[in-house]
Amino acid sequence: MAATKPAAPTANAELDAILQGQKRWERSRGEREEFFRTILESLAEGLLITDHESRILYVNARLAEFTGYTKDELIGRTSYEVLLAPEEWPKQRRRLGERLSGKCETYEHQIIRKNGERHWVQVRAMPYFNAQGKIIGTIGTLSCLEHVKALERENAWLLDEVRAHSEFGHIIGASHALRKVLDQIAMVAPTQASVLVLGESGTGKELVARAIHDMSDRKGKPLVRVNCASIPKELFESEFFGHVRGAFTGAIKDRVGRFELADGGTLFLDEVGEIPADLQAKLLRVLQEGQFEKVGEDKTRSANVRLIAATNRDLEAEAKAGRFRLDLYYRLSVFPIELPALRERREDIAALVEHFVKQSAQRLGIAAPRLTAGHTRELEGYDWPGNVRELQNVVERAVILARNGPLRFELGRSGGPKSAEARGRSGAMPTPASLTDLKQHERTFIEQALQQTKGKIYGADGAAALLGLKPTTLASKIQKLGLRKG
Repeated sequence: MAATKPAAPTANAELDAILQGQKRWERSRGEREEFFRTILESLAEGLLITDHESRILYVNARLAEFTGYTKDELIGRTSYEVLLAPEEWPKQRRRLGERLSGKCETYEHQIIRKNGERHWVQVRAMPYFNAQGKIIGTIGTLSCLEHVKALERENAWLLDEVRAHSEFGHIIGASHALRKVLDQIAMVAPTQASVLVLGESGTGKELVARAIHDMSDRKGKPLVRVNCASIPKELFESEFFGHVRGAFTGAIKDRVGRFELADGGTLFLDEVGEIPADLQAKLLRVLQEGQFEKVGEDKTRSANVRLIAATNRDLEAEAKAGRFRLDLYYRLSVFPIELPALRERREDIAALVEHFVKQSAQRLGIAAPRLTAGHTRELEGYDWPGNVRELQNVVERAVILARNGPLRFELGRSGGPKSAEARGRSGAMPTPASLTDLKQHERTFIEQALQQTKGKIYGADGAAALLGLKPTTLASKIQKLGLRKG
């Protein structure tokens, strides 16, 4: 008996098979899409996919978190129009054109979140292609840099604080002249007024600035110091406002300026009279409007900064003579505080010396040497042309030498300037009879100071501090006199 052949599949059976296969394929494709979507949503970076006109096609959860928008609020919108300030749109269009031509790039940028806050991100942008190899849009990954930028700002501020750290722990003294200053600090600190601290070099102007900051509502924010006398003229604008990479020769990376570092806090401009005339107008604008631009950048930035300035010059006379902007002087000197010279508060010398002796001994790791009433009388009788800074240097030198003997203050030795009384008694430095004699005496003092400090000019143990001069002033005198620092 012959075997029967299986029945041929009907048309319906064939259709069912095709449909089942299609369902399996769709299910497989859906599973793959879900798999890849899960990966994209779990990325630590924000992901942004746009078409050739920069309209947003897809964002992941991390990017929505960066921006503060929901995904629905972002899809379909032009990326740079929603995330960047209008003045940056032309630059972003140029970047889009470069990416559509095949260029990849990485750069740092500030996006504007939904609540108006700026947020630093690192962008990695690249083109993406269709199946035919044609560029049809761009892919961007955004990494959060806010914490990194905060650390950079803090690091720059701390480095500057270390470089310019005052050796004085706090304001010491109870004289009538000092109490008057402390009363003024207490009055002005809670306000937002600009303060101009006046006084000779070495009187402690930075301590006043720190006290005002610490007693203000900005004390939780940075106090940023700028020594205007130490900045080369061509770098003032970059120092104050920062610069972008390529703004000038040597600008190999972006730099944050001091105004941006001090945002929300206090900016202390020491030796403010040294600011060049062409920058004074820009400084005035920042004080009046709170706005500035980095060197090499068109974008306007804002900074909420309280300003404290200090100088040993007569700024009012400088302004009236045309060497300093009068309107800037008025803006800076809303509340002037004049610090007395140390010779005007001799009753504070004993407390200062005791503090510096303990401080120096602690730093050297030795027992504090004994301070006698004779020591105090000796120091109170000195002129102190270098004020508190000079006193500190004299005390520290004495403590170092006291390791091998009693405490002695070298007010009349070579390398240490003598008081007028000591010079008269010793006859070592007679009154100059002519201008030539005066110049020779100046040369002798500088030579002795350089010998004692082994040619060091800057720093608390340098020749400038020993002589009570600004380091830049002493360096200029050394050059004019043809001396060698060594």
